[in-house]
Amino acid sequence: MIVSAAQDLGGVRIVLESEEAMLLAEFAGQVVTVLEQDAHTDPALDRLFPDAYVDDAAASDEFRRYTREDLAQSKRDAAAAVRDATSTEEDRGIVDIELDQAASWGWLTFLTDLRLILAERTGILADEPDDDPVTEPITERDGYMRAAYEWVGFVQGSMLEVLDPTNER
Repeated sequence: MIVSAAQDLGGVRIVLESEEAMLLAEFAGQVVTVLEQDAHTDPALDRLFPDAYVDDAAASDEFRRYTREDLAQSKRDAAAAVRDATSTEEDRGIVDIELDQAASWGWLTFLTDLRLILAERTGILADEPDDDPVTEPITERDGYMRAAYEWVGFVQGSMLEVLDPTNER
């Protein structure tokens, strides 16, 4: 995977191997599936839509009532854009994607949502120190999901470096 500035777009150019593109397309479909579930049926939804008022359940419910569907639709649109950009019928070896700045921020929304879902699935906590040893055995599935979590973080970080106006290229 290579992330660089998209010429004349003010955005990002991402060059993926076909396997990486297929993985992102699959993850995008899974994110949409999670977003289509009813509230509180999946713990990952609590990470995607945290309480706005931690100490006031009524205010949080009211806030959620007015904002959740629009937020969910925005997240579904971001995932669909990633899925559409990375879905390819032919095996060309690489998938070259150029995104303007607005599309780049949509991808970053998707990558954040994906990392939150993967973190929930594998038990990664927001305040967990990176150097803490894992006390429970990691299954092979969890190992793959943690590797995906790290890889998605790398993609996300690479995009942010390109988009950062203070970063000298």
